[in-house]
Amino acid sequence: MHALILYGTETGNAEACATAISEVFADTVDTEVHDLADMTPQAMLEAETDLVVFVTATYGEGEFAGGGATFFEALRETKPDLKGARFAVFGLGDSYYTTFNRAGETAATMLTALGGAQVGDTARHDTSSGDDPEETAEEWARGILAALATPVAS
Repeated sequence: MHALILYGTETGNAEACATAISEVFADTVDTEVHDLADMTPQAMLEAETDLVVFVTATYGEGEFAGGGATFFEALRETKPDLKGARFAVFGLGDSYYTTFNRAGETAATMLTALGGAQVGDTARHDTSSGDDPEETAEEWARGILAALATPVAS
């Protein structure tokens, strides 16, 4: 199994979480970790991956952080068919703001609308909680591995 882990960050937290997720996956899944600034929707589709994990922070007024803004705008414009593609979303935000974790929610909604199948729930790390984002990402990643191992009911 191969997973592509893509992150969008302003402060480095999403990158650190992407690395933590990759380390949890390491024993059972081959992974590649890339900044969304260095990825296009076309390159994502050509990656021949079994799962794409998006790790994105919410920035400003609910926008995608870092390269996420450009990537998801390109996704919105090109509207690729993601039928058969599996994805998972780990969002980071701060509940102090009304736009708490909007980027992660937007990513999940957009990917599903394009035909992608979400694995697990969208994670919503809250900076105000005081919880370590990397530890939260590791716990979430173990849940995603368990979801991948569970057969789909037909």
